[in-house]
Amino acid sequence: MKSLPPQTRQQVLASLATIHRSMQQIQQALGQEPANALLQELLIDTYQDEMRVLTAVQEEGTGGGES
Repeated sequence: MKSLPPQTRQQVLASLATIHRSMQQIQQALGQEPANALLQELLIDTYQDEMRVLTAVQEEGTGGGES
């Protein structure tokens, strides 16, 4: 993250913050409806979104991203 331009870093942090808020909301909803398959799938998708963002940041930091 340190190697990213400041504007890009802010965008990444904002994206991660949004993803984390979504995870918390989904987990709260699952607390009320633990058997809800749609919520379970949504949580998995959200974790995958987080991994995609982190992977893209890592690839950019190691020069693997396209410019």
